[in-house]
Amino acid sequence: MKSLRNIGAILLCAILLGSCNFGSDDSSSATAPTTIYAFGGPASPAGDGAEPKGSLTLVTINGKPVLFGRTAIGGTGDCGIVFSINPDGSNYQVLYRFAGADGCDPRHDAMTFDANTMRLYSTTQGMNQVSGQTYGNQGQILSFSPSLPIPAPVPTLWVFNGAPGGSQQHSSFSIDPTTGMLYGQTASGGAHDEGLLYAVSPDGSTFVALHDLTRAQGRNPHGRIVLDGGVLYGIARSDGTTPSGATGYGAVFAYTLTTPLANGPITVLHTFAGGPTDGALSDHGYLTPVTVGGKRIFFGLTQCGGTGGGVDACSASTGGGDGVLFQIDPSAPPGSAAAFSIVHSFQGTEHADGADPYGSLMFDGTFLYGTTSAGGHHDKGTVFRIAPVPFGAVAVPQIVYHFGDNASDGSKPIDNVIELDGMLYGMTVYGGADVASPDDPGRTGRGAIFAVPVPP
Repeated sequence: MKSLRNIGAILLCAILLGSCNFGSDDSSSATAPTTIYAFGGPASPAGDGAEPKGSLTLVTINGKPVLFGRTAIGGTGDCGIVFSINPDGSNYQVLYRFAGADGCDPRHDAMTFDANTMRLYSTTQGMNQVSGQTYGNQGQILSFSPSLPIPAPVPTLWVFNGAPGGSQQHSSFSIDPTTGMLYGQTASGGAHDEGLLYAVSPDGSTFVALHDLTRAQGRNPHGRIVLDGGVLYGIARSDGTTPSGATGYGAVFAYTLTTPLANGPITVLHTFAGGPTDGALSDHGYLTPVTVGGKRIFFGLTQCGGTGGGVDACSASTGGGDGVLFQIDPSAPPGSAAAFSIVHSFQGTEHADGADPYGSLMFDGTFLYGTTSAGGHHDKGTVFRIAPVPFGAVAVPQIVYHFGDNASDGSKPIDNVIELDGMLYGMTVYGGADVASPDDPGRTGRGAIFAVPVPP
């Protein structure tokens, strides 16, 4: 018998697409997704967005759930948009079109909703990825109410202008529940122009540079900084120094908050070395804390590294492999073998597995859910889940969905999913409508918003 979750998914699919072919309740069978919105499709509004490179944010407005998101390009002059949509795919609205000076190229991770201020906080990178044009700054921090029209220009809390300040923020924030401060990190800028960890107040009146990254520690952090137990945990995408003294492929680090906030040191917990026994290049990912057997463990993803091979494998220069799902034990000696463990090495299309996971993991209290940008039956990416395991244990993820099972599918999801009422919601960079890709002649579509039923 189909579960209630799958019945609801079938009804949603019938309403939106006419019909869908769902797999059985057997965990080895992937369920078919519902593309609830295709960017650039025949029903899309003029000046629509394209290439959503991030995740969705859920906000309750007047007692009803609404999904908010951004696209990296499209809109006005290919600077991207802010949009909202109901979880059933209705009432898609372009809320704001960036024009350049007010922001350009918002991407990666979600916007952050602060229940104390009742506002959404977002970032842009400040450079047009289509034209390469800059607009007099290197990114902004933005804030607006999700229940009101966004004024033009959108309110700006902070403008990044490069080293020694920040530059090119790729992700959103963690919010201190006590002070209300927002914690973030930029991919460039800082005293060494390798990235900056910072704190900013919700009104933008206070900005504190917490740490200036160096190449030896790890640089170019793309993902969200995560606050857990008074400590900020982050991932530098590239470089760092391995125990052997070699240059790494990124690093996991920790920064202990102080009162008052001040520029201070970080602790490098692990530097990725690539190859079959390590990860490499965590691309706009962040760490997900889970308590397993009374022990606090952080789970994360890297795009490369691990034992995977075949068509999807990264080059040797970027760590090889198809990416890994890893664990960090923050209580272990920093940089030691006891601080890092691989839970799973993705194996790619040849093994009906995912490959090249960007982004992060969403924990719903039972399972960790994530996406891979490639791999799966059709080499267009997957949605997967895995139960958290004790540190040092290995496990094989369950593939929840293989993208490419139907013509309206999205392709290349590169960030995490969110869960609501038995459905997983996320976005893909390509796929959706049968239109040309804006930047890749080998693909079709301008991206899609998808809803996948949670398996029983």
